[in-house]
Amino acid sequence: MPNKLLISTICSGAFLLTACGGGGNNNQTSFDSKEKLDYTKKENIGLINEPVVAISNEHDNPVIDIITIAQELHYLISNQDSSSYTASCQSGSTTLNKDGSVTLNNCKNLTIYSNTGSHSVFGQDEVVIASGTIQAKLTRTTTLKKTDLTLVNFSIDLADETALVNGKLSSTSTSINSDNYQDLFEANQFTYKHLDKLDKTNNLQYILNNYSLASNNSISKGNIDSKAKGELTGEVKAKAFSVNFNSNFAFNNAKDLENMKPSQAKLNIEDINNKQNSIVITQTINGQALINAYANNHTVTGFPQTIDWIKFY
Repeated sequence: MPNKLLISTICSGAFLLTACGGGGNNNQTSFDSKEKLDYTKKENIGLINEPVVAISNEHDNPVIDIITIAQELHYLISNQDSSSYTASCQSGSTTLNKDGSVTLNNCKNLTIYSNTGSHSVFGQDEVVIASGTIQAKLTRTTTLKKTDLTLVNFSIDLADETALVNGKLSSTSTSINSDNYQDLFEANQFTYKHLDKLDKTNNLQYILNNYSLASNNSISKGNIDSKAKGELTGEVKAKAFSVNFNSNFAFNNAKDLENMKPSQAKLNIEDINNKQNSIVITQTINGQALINAYANNHTVTGFPQTIDWIKFY
């Protein structure tokens, strides 16, 4: 969904308790006045299907990564105790508010200090400045663990790029039985802005609504079955699109998920403003992605097209 560089950089170097994925909003964005992407042009199809594929399963999913980063920052800041560890910024500050939310104010290179040493939360490879407010509510039962997040002006600032996030997200892990469990990720009124400091033409904006990704896992077999749906509105290269999507991805094991090699896959994307514009992506016999694109119910020139799944990222 967003530019993969920033999120991947943060997650690959982060000192987090949980691995990254495999509300009020005073910055709500409107794309009503923007020129709409033309489905008849082959080069525009990728601008739509790439961000949708990225949030249709758990492989390098930026929504999951943002959930992971936000909930871990909230946990590390709100649970620090001088007898176990403390969290402090190289410059800037963190605040635990009376309502339980945490606020980061230009917090540069957040670091955890304990008796065993110190660890930079975001790793050593990048200078990272985090800002914004994170509200987190944890619900636990004997079979369920759920975290509800509200992010207000939450930003991650690197040397060359910045991500700004607002909205509501949640993650739920449910034990179904001794062998099966489900991970559910949801987002609503979720806005994401990516700012490229070197080239403004690479700036991106997205709004995600009614999003859910349910991933069913078998411990004994190792297989993973994911179903996703939602509504994505985006602005890419000064042009806008709005789509509904639904998908089903199956992976034989976690390694195949890591390498983005599904055993089965189907993704349907439909233009909200014109249902005759659509993109359908399915799995070929040899494991590649077969892309069919339609504009006004006519096949777009250059399609069908077959590519490796990893090429979407």
